[in-house]
Amino acid sequence: MPRLLPHLLAAAGLFLALSCGSKLPEPESRPAQLYRQYCSAKGCHDPIPPKRGGTQYWELQNKRMLELMRNQGFPLPSSAEQEEILAYLRRHAQGAQ
Repeated sequence: MPRLLPHLLAAAGLFLALSCGSKLPEPESRPAQLYRQYCSAKGCHDPIPPKRGGTQYWELQNKRMLELMRNQGFPLPSSAEQEEILAYLRRHAQGAQ
């Protein structure tokens, strides 16, 4: 089993890179750029495609991530930018039409 662990970890990393790094909808739009800037510009993680969760998921994630960013001293989006990002995520969320 110890010899198998590096292969499993590599496969898991590849899966995450392919699934999380997929293209965002409207990639050149201001909300997509803001989302990318605040959610992944510092190298925390790739932006998660909005279709990965529903609107309630994004509401909770938004609150959780803002608190985490605040606690870790990352720059926070303005209120207007936060609403733009959240509106973008809602518009492209799983089940949104």
